[in-house]
Amino acid sequence: MVATGEYFGLPMVPLRGIVVFPNTVINFEVARQTSVEAVNEAVKEDTYLFLATQKNIRMEMPAQEDIYEIGVLCKIKHVLKLQGGALRVLASGEARARMVACRTDKYYLADVEVCSEEPIDARFAHAYKRALLNAYEEYANVTGKVTTEAVYALRETATPEELADTIAITFSQNIEEKQQLLAQLNVEERYKQLITMIEQEKNISLLEQEISKSTRVRMEKMQKEAYLREQIKSMQISLGEEDIDGEIEGFKQFIKNMPVPDDIKEKLMKEAARMERMNPQSPDYNVLLNYFEWITALPYGIYTEDTVDLAKARKILDRDHYGMEKVKERILEYLSVFELTGKLQGNILCFVGPPGVGKTSIASCIAEAIGRKFVRMSLGGVRDEAEIRGHRRTYIGAVPGRIISNIRRAGTMNPVFLLDEIDKMASDYKGDPTSAMLEVLDESVNQTFQDHYLDIDFDLSQVMFIATANNAEDIPPALYDRLEIIELESYTPYEKAQIAARHLIPKQLEKNGLNKELLKIQPAAVREIISEYTVESGVRALEREIGVLCRKAAKKYVQTQEPVVIGKRDLQEYLGKPKHLETQLPEKPSVGVAIGLAWTYAGGTTLPVEVSAMEGSGNLELTGQLGEVMKESAKTAISHVRFLAEELQIDPGFYKNKDIHIHAPEGAVPKDGPSAGITIALAVASALTGKKVRRDIAMTGEITLAGRVLMIGGLREKAFAAYRAGIHEIIIPKGNLRDVEEIPKEIRGKLKFHPVTHFEEVLKLGLLKEEN
Repeated sequence: MVATGEYFGLPMVPLRGIVVFPNTVINFEVARQTSVEAVNEAVKEDTYLFLATQKNIRMEMPAQEDIYEIGVLCKIKHVLKLQGGALRVLASGEARARMVACRTDKYYLADVEVCSEEPIDARFAHAYKRALLNAYEEYANVTGKVTTEAVYALRETATPEELADTIAITFSQNIEEKQQLLAQLNVEERYKQLITMIEQEKNISLLEQEISKSTRVRMEKMQKEAYLREQIKSMQISLGEEDIDGEIEGFKQFIKNMPVPDDIKEKLMKEAARMERMNPQSPDYNVLLNYFEWITALPYGIYTEDTVDLAKARKILDRDHYGMEKVKERILEYLSVFELTGKLQGNILCFVGPPGVGKTSIASCIAEAIGRKFVRMSLGGVRDEAEIRGHRRTYIGAVPGRIISNIRRAGTMNPVFLLDEIDKMASDYKGDPTSAMLEVLDESVNQTFQDHYLDIDFDLSQVMFIATANNAEDIPPALYDRLEIIELESYTPYEKAQIAARHLIPKQLEKNGLNKELLKIQPAAVREIISEYTVESGVRALEREIGVLCRKAAKKYVQTQEPVVIGKRDLQEYLGKPKHLETQLPEKPSVGVAIGLAWTYAGGTTLPVEVSAMEGSGNLELTGQLGEVMKESAKTAISHVRFLAEELQIDPGFYKNKDIHIHAPEGAVPKDGPSAGITIALAVASALTGKKVRRDIAMTGEITLAGRVLMIGGLREKAFAAYRAGIHEIIIPKGNLRDVEEIPKEIRGKLKFHPVTHFEEVLKLGLLKEEN
């Protein structure tokens, strides 16, 4: 019997998943060092050990608030040392106690006070004991979990408290319920709670038995059906028919294991049951067989684990792509957000740029960086909705669309899926594939994407879609709204040279059976190929020309068995005469000839504009395949020159008595856009005033009727064109000053930019002053 009162500094062990009761003997193991020290201290000092249950079993070092307040004072009976320093402890519960304070040294020390229990009224004690024993005996008879001998032994228990505690520790498996019983100091209430719990468990056991019985009946029915099915199979074999049930059963088993909603499983099971009833010679049977082969080939529930490592991702991007710092930075930001959130955030990435700048290879690098499979789907020329959604099974030869087909080819539900050339899609009488793509790319609905062939929901929400396009303006507006456009700009000549040295030449050497010892292409030769033999934004044509060099060098090496060195002077021998020359510019300052700059898919180019003013009747001729926008720009330029007639000291009526002919050389090449406005205006002013235009300055900018110079696009590429042509001064709109920073330092440092806001500034910069 434990004396009531307070005990200070008792060793304490927080128990995990165990509740100890007084009047019982408990056997438990301790492995935590603090618990081992507490047990050893209790044995050494021959004192009580306080046992209390911690609330969270996963917590290694619980604080006082993480341990239940009510526990039990115990006397240690025996301690057995186990391997690894753990102890097995046999202890007897002596009395309930409340933890007042707790601290930690080498082990837990608790200040406790023994709880005073409120006993049952002696008049009702016997009745409560009988009620509890009867309830427990009924529970034992229903469940079979308690032997008759154990129930009889409980009848010999001396006090009501002992009986309640003994049944509580053997009956309930729920920690919270046990703790409630331990914390209940009113013995009469403890009896009521325990009897209620036993009745609940008894009713649950009865219900389990009823369920088990109905399950047994159902199993017997299934066994009977299986027996009959085997009989049918035997008859089919006797009739010479193939054994098809195994295949259908395989389909059914796959459907049962599919991680899809129950309504989809139910629909597929109905199709499988319909197939089971069909004659294998029926055409519909083969349709369903093909359908289920597609279903079972799809990677339901298969996902590759994402491994986002920014350092690795940066290394992969730098390995395969030179330059493109802004694009790489945006990709790393995208991957960082993906790593933190675990899901795809924001719009679909869409890389927009000219051919050959690396849009497709960047997408494959993203897949490699995060450890996902990569699949590519070209949308160029797709004009049938069925290409995206598939055909309905009613059509002969129907198959799923290319979205589902590529998911099957990837073998996972979360590949990196490249939608190549999304700006090349078209629509006709067969449907609009653009509308079908909206469902694919909309993250709010693509988890229930429906392919016409499958006719069930398919989850695309974990697929990382990436798109590419050559021209953002050709992307349908509804799709454009779902894309985040990332511009990939043209490569500079310097960047092309670096790409050739680092990637293209080693690749072509390996492809043609050569190495660095057998063939050396000098840097000057590479630069010559870039400027004289290719005109492009990317490096595809450059790679082709390097491939030609390698093949011819391979032939020469086989014939001579001597290493080959190709310099700038050797190019005509291997590649012939230069294929592309810069637009021929005036050799000296001329009247009516101004040098403009233009942007094309192949990069920037110089655009000289020639103007002749002749006696006539006010006719205007525009030649050189000028587009509508450029024609309007020419008319605007002439109108502004008329406005400045007095300042320019020209005849205000020139528009009546002069014929003006504006021509852009290379007439076979279409030209359009407003950025030649100031170039045309300057050439017109020069032709009318007779003043010469500087040959060493180029310009670009849109002009308004009031003479304002407006911003243009493609300044980076236009600056490259001026640099290639040997022009080192460029007139630009003042609003484009911010774009100058995007021009690489090696080019920007050799150019002088003149920002202007009005055409009068262009006149001062572009026209040569009259010689005295």
